[in-house]
Amino acid sequence: MRLRTFQIRREGLPIALKPKTCKQCGTMFEPARQLQSVCGFDCAIAQSRAKRKEAIAKERHKRQQIRQRKDQLKTRSDWAREAQQSFNAFVRIRDAKKPCISCGRPNDGMHQRHASHYRSVKACSALRYNLFNVNASCAQCNSMDSGRIVEYRIALVDKFGPERVEWLESQNEPVRYSIEYLRRLKRLFNKRTRLYKRLRDAGR
Repeated sequence: MRLRTFQIRREGLPIALKPKTCKQCGTMFEPARQLQSVCGFDCAIAQSRAKRKEAIAKERHKRQQIRQRKDQLKTRSDWAREAQQSFNAFVRIRDAKKPCISCGRPNDGMHQRHASHYRSVKACSALRYNLFNVNASCAQCNSMDSGRIVEYRIALVDKFGPERVEWLESQNEPVRYSIEYLRRLKRLFNKRTRLYKRLRDAGR
């Protein structure tokens, strides 16, 4: 048999290959070449798509494992900072069409916008992620003018009413957020920010 195969190859004649089972559809076929694994063009396309999906799934799983390992190394302070970033991003897009809460300057795209706390994080940790306590302002007011608290308070009363502002001012209990809570908070505001961006892009 080996001698016969050698003679066929030397004479340039086609070698009769054994029937195979198509790895895509499972039917038996006679391959035209030795490494052929599927029965035809349609199965070849389907196999290529399946391999691509498998490669994408493996890459996604790999990235997920890397992210999980990184998350395990994060401290509570790291999670608090990331939750604050997500929260601030949502406040900025929520108030994108509103003027600076302190000076009333419109958001014309010519100046940086901040998420400004009425009650600071140090003054009241319980209001760190409170959406009534944090509103969009220009960088000048928030960074250079200490938030312009008097003007900020007047605008808050107009926006939410005096009862809400008095409630904000009455909160003084310190809060220590757990890592799990901060992780949920980050996911929540990331999701809200994506939703607002889709609505904005849709012109709503």
